[in-house]
Amino acid sequence: MPQPNVKELVISSPLKDVSIQYRNRAYISDRVFPIIDTSDPKAKVARYLKGAWFRDEAKVRGPGARAVRGGYPVDYIDISPKEYAFAKEVTDEDRRFASATGAPPLRPEQDAIEFCADRIDLSKERRVASLIIGGTWSGVAGEDVNGGWAASAQTNTFITDVESRIETIRSNTGLRPNVLILSGNTLSQVKQISAVLDRIKYTQRGIVTPDLLAALFGLEEVLVGDAIYSSAKETKAGTEFSAVSIWEKNAGKGAAFLFYRPPSPGLKTPSAGYQVRVLYEDGSPRRTTTWREPAEHQDVYEVAEETDIVQTGSDLGFFWYDTIQT
Repeated sequence: MPQPNVKELVISSPLKDVSIQYRNRAYISDRVFPIIDTSDPKAKVARYLKGAWFRDEAKVRGPGARAVRGGYPVDYIDISPKEYAFAKEVTDEDRRFASATGAPPLRPEQDAIEFCADRIDLSKERRVASLIIGGTWSGVAGEDVNGGWAASAQTNTFITDVESRIETIRSNTGLRPNVLILSGNTLSQVKQISAVLDRIKYTQRGIVTPDLLAALFGLEEVLVGDAIYSSAKETKAGTEFSAVSIWEKNAGKGAAFLFYRPPSPGLKTPSAGYQVRVLYEDGSPRRTTTWREPAEHQDVYEVAEETDIVQTGSDLGFFWYDTIQT
């Protein structure tokens, strides 16, 4: 072997342009229900009860007689935002040695803020999904599909189920639902359903995508719930992990949610749900703060958001579970 072997003389150190990080790459919680930004921490949403608005009560008025009269009841939906916050410390040692020779390619301050923000996003994703999965929609607490949307299902019910519940919501509210959420594994199966493939085979690529599924049913959007969380308790080793799919009722069996979502909040604007955010002093919906802890020789970075996720129209949604497995 020729000497010297220069490669072996190079001191081993972390690569400066490569690192590995596992995290959810997409959250959909802020795209599910319209967002109401307010400065009132104890807000209420006025709701016109629908019954009066669908009754055919007008009658012929005779000469000199009074017109038939009626009214419409109004109630309130309570909003109770709570502040969700998470903090991470950055020590002076971490900051000082982050740029030392042989140090891993970490950015302590940026990493701390990103980590805290991700905790807030993950919490909100779970709260929105829990509201949907645990709610009563169109009179039922979800419909068990018994694996009828699996690509291998002998009689696949995906198209008929969605079309049927579009009609359920329309006939009960006068509004057509316009958004469908599919768990990630449900989308994987739906992409292989022969009846779906047959309907889109003349499109440009002939590949099932969320946009094509939306067009198939006349919806505005199909969202894919791919996010997961770990239910394992933290240990010193830091290697604990037990994955749970956020957008499923039963692990590995799939789920879906069909609902109506208006373009934006407004007066007399129905929606299956709303997200209320209380703005901070500077008008921003999320706050990032930092403070010094001198005794510990460290700075703390905190991210916070004050929100509430509420169901405002139970008849404007429909939930399915066990879509791909019984």
